[in-house]
Amino acid sequence: MTSNAEITQKFTAAQNARDADAIAALLAEDAHFESARLPIAADGRANVTQSLTDWLDAHTEYELKTIREFYAGDEGYNEWRFTAKKDGEPIETHGVDYYRFKDGLIVEKNSFRKFLF
Repeated sequence: MTSNAEITQKFTAAQNARDADAIAALLAEDAHFESARLPIAADGRANVTQSLTDWLDAHTEYELKTIREFYAGDEGYNEWRFTAKKDGEPIETHGVDYYRFKDGLIVEKNSFRKFLF
């Protein structure tokens, strides 16, 4: 059985690889994604995958790196740092994602972040 930590680690790797199929494979059909910082909210596996890949496509030379994780039951928190270039300019963000899991898949991902520079 895959742990929730392994699911989020695979999810982070899929985002770093910009692999839409791998991202989708880790999401429940009724997945929900919302960003507190950006005007992004999506429901359903296809829409969540599209929202995430659209956001990633707006950046180049990026890396999403996990700092620490915490899991309890069907919930998890993942603190991360994202470095990239957007429009040729370096950016860095730091934040936390809240995850809820069901049947070995991500059913909810809410992102809370702040821009550092």
